[in-house]
Amino acid sequence: MNHKLQILKPFLSFFILFIGIFPVFAQNDIQKSINNIEKNTIDGKFNDAEEELNILLKRNNDNQLNKVIIYINFVNLYANKDDYDNALKYANLAKEIADKTVDKLDDSYTSYAFAKLYLLNSMYDKTIYYSNNALKSLTNYPNENILRSKIYLLMSMTHSRTGVFSEEYNNYITKALFYARKSKSLLELLSAYSATTLMYYHKYQKSNNPKDLEKIFQNAEINLSYINENNIDIVPIKAASITYNNLASLINTYPYKNLDKNERYNLAEKYVKIALDYSSKINNPDLKSTCYSTYAEISENTGNNKQAEEYYLKAYEIVKSVRNLRDISTINTIVKLISNFYEKNNEPTKALKFNKESLIYIQKAYEKAYENKRNVLEAFYNFERKNEEIKQLKEKNQIFSKQRILYLSLIGISIIGIVLMVYMFIYKQKLNKQKTNLLEAEKQETALTLKLELEEKARLTAERKLLDIQQEQLQKKALATSLQLNHKNSFISELKEKIKDDQNFNINKVLKDERLTDNNFNGLQTIVQDIHPNFFKKMNEISKNKLSAQDLNYAAYIYLNMDNQQISNLLKVENKTVRMTKYRLKQKIGLSKDVDLQKFIQSLEL
Repeated sequence: MNHKLQILKPFLSFFILFIGIFPVFAQNDIQKSINNIEKNTIDGKFNDAEEELNILLKRNNDNQLNKVIIYINFVNLYANKDDYDNALKYANLAKEIADKTVDKLDDSYTSYAFAKLYLLNSMYDKTIYYSNNALKSLTNYPNENILRSKIYLLMSMTHSRTGVFSEEYNNYITKALFYARKSKSLLELLSAYSATTLMYYHKYQKSNNPKDLEKIFQNAEINLSYINENNIDIVPIKAASITYNNLASLINTYPYKNLDKNERYNLAEKYVKIALDYSSKINNPDLKSTCYSTYAEISENTGNNKQAEEYYLKAYEIVKSVRNLRDISTINTIVKLISNFYEKNNEPTKALKFNKESLIYIQKAYEKAYENKRNVLEAFYNFERKNEEIKQLKEKNQIFSKQRILYLSLIGISIIGIVLMVYMFIYKQKLNKQKTNLLEAEKQETALTLKLELEEKARLTAERKLLDIQQEQLQKKALATSLQLNHKNSFISELKEKIKDDQNFNINKVLKDERLTDNNFNGLQTIVQDIHPNFFKKMNEISKNKLSAQDLNYAAYIYLNMDNQQISNLLKVENKTVRMTKYRLKQKIGLSKDVDLQKFIQSLEL
C-alpha cells in the first residue's frame, strides 16, 4: 500500500483540529465562559458561541483587557465561518483598544489575531511578522504560557502546511510543546501534541527513520490519553473524534508495536468506530466523511473490498449532500481515494469518472482559495483605507485644536510675559541690592579671615623657628656631653691599665689632671653652644654619604678651628687616628684631594 497517499487523508484531520482550536489565555473571571465558547466553536456550534460572546461583552464593557480577549474570540469564531469581513472587523476593534492602552498584553493578543488571519489565507511572511510582534509584547509577561504556545503553533503551521520538515519547524514545535506543558491547559496540550505528531510525520517522510515513526505514535498516544483521562464534557467532541480517527489511520498504515497485521487492523477498526460515534454527536460532514474513508481504508487492507467500496461511497455521499461545503479539500481527498480504489480493483471506467471529478474539485479548491485570499486582501485594504481616512481626520482635528490652543497660548503668554517683565525688573533691582550688601559683607569677612590666617601663619613660623633653635641647642649639648663621656670612658680604661701595670703610681696626680680636663670640657661645651644653629643641617645636606655622629663631632671641631693635636688631646686619641677620621670625613663629603677640608668647612655659608 502507498503510505504517502494514505497519510494525506488522516492528516487533513490535524488541519481541521488546528483551525478549530484557538484558545486564548483569558483572565480567571471569564476563563470558564471562554473555554465553553472555544469548545462550541471547535464543535461547530457557532450560534451558541456568538450568543455567549455577546453576553460576555456586555458584562466586561469596562474592562479593556477582557474586551480585547472577547474580540479575539469573535475573530476566531468568524474565521471558522470563513466570514473574514467580520473577523477583520473585530481584529481592528481589538487593535483600537490596544493602541490606546499601555498594557502590552493587549498588543500581543491583537498581533496574534492578525497572525491567525494571515495564516488562514497562506500569507506566511505576515504570519511570522505578527507572531514575532506578539512574542515581543509578551516580554514582561512570563506567565502567559498558553498564548506563547499558540503563537509558536501558528509559526509552526507555516511549515506544516507546506509539508516540508526543517530545523526551524522543529524549533517552533519544541517551544509550543514546552509552553503547553507549562500551561497545563487541556486544549493547548491537545493542539501541541497533534502538531508534534504532524511534525514527526513530515520528518519521517524525509528521513524514513524508524525512530521518527516511533515518535509519531508516541505523540498520537499521548493525545489519546488526554482525551480518555478527561471528562468528555470539557473535551471538544471534534477533537476526540479526530484524535481517534488519526490514530486509527496511522495504525492501519504503519507497523505498530509488535502487533501483526490482523491485530493492527482490528485495533484500527475499534478506534475508527469510536471516532464515528463521536462525529455523529455533532453536525460536521467533513469529519464524519473523513472517519468513513478511514474505515474504508481499513476494510480495504483486510481484503473486504465490498465493505471498503460501501464506506468510500458513504463518505462521498455525506460531503456531496452538503450544499455549501466549507472545506473542498475533504471531498477532493475522498474522491482521490475512491479513484485509486477503483484503479487498484481494475475498474478503469469508475476510476476515470472519479479522477475527473477530482480535477474539478482541485480547480474549485484553487478558485475558492483565490476567492478567499482576494476577499481577505480586499477586506484588509478597505479597513486600512478606512483607518487611514479616520487617521487623517483625527490628524486634521488635532492640528486645528493645536492651532487654536497655540493662538490662545500666545495671547496668554504675551500677557504673562509683560507682567513677568515688570515683576522681574523690580525683583532684579531688589536682588542686585541684596547681592551688593552680601558681597560687601563677604569682602569684610574675607579680609578679616585673611588677617587671621596671616597672624596664625606668623605665629606658627615663629614657633617652628623656636623649636628648631631648641632642637639645635639640644644637639650641641648632646655633642659636648658625648665628647665628655667618650673622654671619661677612655680615662677609666687607661686608669685600669695603669693600676694593673703599676700599683704604686700616683693616683691623686691623675685625678687632678682629670679635673683640669673636666674644666676644659666645660669650656668646650660652651664653645659648642656657639656653633651656628644650621651647621649640622648644612653638613648633612652637602654630604654625598650619610654622616655618623662621630663625623659630625669632627666637623664641629674643625669648624671651631681646632687642630689635630687639640682634637687628639680632647678625645685622648692619637694624631694618626684624628688624621684618618678627617680623611674619611673628606671622602664622605665628596671633596677632591686638592680641596682643604678645614677651609671648606669654615667657609660654609650658614
